[in-house]
Amino acid sequence: MSHPVREMRDDPASGERATLVVELAPDADADAFLEAVERLGGTVEAELRFDAVRLTLAEEAVADLCALSGLAVVETDNAVGYGGDAGEDVDGPG
Repeated sequence: MSHPVREMRDDPASGERATLVVELAPDADADAFLEAVERLGGTVEAELRFDAVRLTLAEEAVADLCALSGLAVVETDNAVGYGGDAGEDVDGPG
C-alpha cells in the first residue's frame, strides 16, 4: 500500500473520490472483490494487466477497501503509471 493510500485510509477527505489501482493476489476471488467494490460504492474503470483493476470510490471507503482479503497491491493510479487510456495500458502502442 502506497503512502498516499495509507493517508486516504487513515484520514479521508470528505466528499473526495480516489482513483486507485488494485492488484489482486493470485488466489483472490476476483468476482467477490468486484462485488465488494460495488457494495462500497466504487466503480471499476478498467481491467488492467497483472490481475489489476483501476477503480474509483469515495475516500471514506478506502479503509474498507484496504481491509478486503486477497489484495496484493493498492496504489494511486499515477503511482503505478496506469494513467491515460486503458487500451494503451493493456495493449501497448499500435
